[in-house]
Amino acid sequence: MLVDPTRYLGNLLIAGGLIQAFAAHCRAQDIAFTLVVDAAFTELLQHTLPDGTLLPYPRGAIKRANLMGKLFRYVGFLRTLRGLHADIAFNIEEDSTSDRLTRWSGARYRLGCSALHRGRGYQRVVPVELVERPAARRHRWYSFMEVFATLGLPEPAAPGYLHFPPDALPAPPLDALTPQGFDTTLPYAALHAGATKDYKRWPPEHFARLAVLLREAGMQVVLIGAGSDAQQNAAVLAAAGETSGIFDATNRFTLAELGGFLGGARAMVGNDSGPFHLASALGVPGAVIFGPTDAGLWAPLGARAQILQHSSVCDPQCSRRHCLYGRRCLQSITPEEVLAALREKIAAQ
Repeated sequence: MLVDPTRYLGNLLIAGGLIQAFAAHCRAQDIAFTLVVDAAFTELLQHTLPDGTLLPYPRGAIKRANLMGKLFRYVGFLRTLRGLHADIAFNIEEDSTSDRLTRWSGARYRLGCSALHRGRGYQRVVPVELVERPAARRHRWYSFMEVFATLGLPEPAAPGYLHFPPDALPAPPLDALTPQGFDTTLPYAALHAGATKDYKRWPPEHFARLAVLLREAGMQVVLIGAGSDAQQNAAVLAAAGETSGIFDATNRFTLAELGGFLGGARAMVGNDSGPFHLASALGVPGAVIFGPTDAGLWAPLGARAQILQHSSVCDPQCSRRHCLYGRRCLQSITPEEVLAALREKIAAQ
């Protein structure tokens, strides 16, 4: 049993190919395999793994409940988890939720990936180094692979995302955008202006200028996102003014529907965040914008993704959360530069 209730879509997609390979590895040996995953991702994953593999962790329901409700839901999930009577439970991330659920899983053998947790309910800990790694194996995919290798999975020839079989994702409800004037017969580009951290966000006015340039190139432009992304998308629309052909799809799609929508896009531009990894996993040509975060750790794995990062303008005294120069690493990436990179990737299809 793999305990991986990560909140981060990008992490899940990066580990997803290994999870699929491990599930097949177990099946070949007639070993039952269960994946504990955040319930928010179950619809996206339901056709990517064998039936009965997923055990949804109700993070959202726990968060929304009152104190007694939180306790009831968490204990109820633990009962379900322990009811599996797993022989092995392991995790590939060192977050506290994965740690606790693995230790309390009731499995006879528990394997972790953080030396910080050694001796706290684990039979073995693989001390995976997450940052100080050889350059050729720096990407986070390799740290995930180290744990799977401990359990006997042969290393694939190259890093890769979660694989989506044909028809694994639903057709997107494009009709939801037709009241805004969206033409379902014309090509479209997707823009994702949001990100979980402000130091990852390219300025809204840059996204707006890019949207105008894409419109001039003959593509409809759709702003995607959910939740707090609404603020970023509103700022992009305000900066774009009266430009026609720019559509707001904030909170219009489920995550699985978003996958279907991105799969049909001509191109994708976004910040370093989960939706761009989803587009890259689906083979969509795209340009991803990095600020001060480490592209060596989190670069998209898809061959059609172009990274844009101006780390040379950063100051050594800056940190991700405290910048001396107003995020000039992001500000200095121009919409024209992004469009040029995007055209190169589209032409290479």
